[in-house]
Amino acid sequence: MQQGQAIIERIRRISAGVQRLELAVEKPHQAISGGQFFLARTDSAYGPYLREAWLPIAVRENVVIVERPTRYAYLPNQVIDLLGPIGRPFPLRSSARTLLLIAYEATPAIFLLMLQSALARQCAATLVLIGQARRYPFEALPPALEVTLAEYHERWAEREQQIAWADQIFAAAPPPYDIPAYLRLLEDVQRIRQAIGPETLYGVFQPPMPCGIGACQACLVRLQSGDEMLACIDGLAFDLTRVNLLQNLPNSPGA
Repeated sequence: MQQGQAIIERIRRISAGVQRLELAVEKPHQAISGGQFFLARTDSAYGPYLREAWLPIAVRENVVIVERPTRYAYLPNQVIDLLGPIGRPFPLRSSARTLLLIAYEATPAIFLLMLQSALARQCAATLVLIGQARRYPFEALPPALEVTLAEYHERWAEREQQIAWADQIFAAAPPPYDIPAYLRLLEDVQRIRQAIGPETLYGVFQPPMPCGIGACQACLVRLQSGDEMLACIDGLAFDLTRVNLLQNLPNSPGA
């Protein structure tokens, strides 16, 4: 993880709510993989706790593309202070040939950089957009990607077939939707597949991550073993068969 500066070269609005920023970045920041992120600061104020998580969706040469809500205003040639890459890449198995990605109530941007490499190696991928995630513009997604829409989890009509089909499953939901969504998904996968193999079912945890280095411990994820891991260092993706989801509810004992 390194600190450096990036310059906004281009801003492109892809929908009413989403814009893409093309950032000219320094060499250490070009080596970012799907599942990792930057902590960005747009002003000159000092201190790591004033940063926001920025998710890359594509990398090419010395440019990293990130998505940001259009409620935030940026300017060409604006300088951004970046800290990263932070976190671990998504654990996409080299043997995986079918990939199921599920976005609950938020943009699927977290998956797009991983998709770039998965599709390049001929993986078949399906993206399920649930709830508010359905607003994401289809034209901004890779043409080879199959997309399924559902109003909410129980209305996801093809979930039994798609869960049975996938070699690996990754789900992403922002707090406070994440734990309830992952509990329903884990129950479905256990029922449909009977046994869940290792490195099969992952949930993306995106709690507040003020520091990005684990010092503040604001992003603890509690495991079935009783151990604790940090979303910013050990995540963002965790094997849902190892996570104690009930202990990670905001009002649970020990939370």
